[in-house]
Amino acid sequence: MWKLIFWAIVIGLIIQVIKRNLSAKANRASENQKAAEAGIENMVECDQCHVHLPRSEAFLVEGKFYCSRAHIKSDV
Repeated sequence: MWKLIFWAIVIGLIIQVIKRNLSAKANRASENQKAAEAGIENMVECDQCHVHLPRSEAFLVEGKFYCSRAHIKSDV
């Protein structure tokens, strides 16, 4: 009898964790959609000088972000 109760509790906890994760993913997707509609974009950091700038203004070279062409040349 105790084994049955134990497994019922374990299964209930697993279901709760799954529901919480699915809810969190839905909330993040909703927040990302709202941010996109509001014109908010992600910030990235220049690999050379560590200045943060909008992703649309950054240069992406070999998986690294740079704030200017001069920093690309000096780092490569």
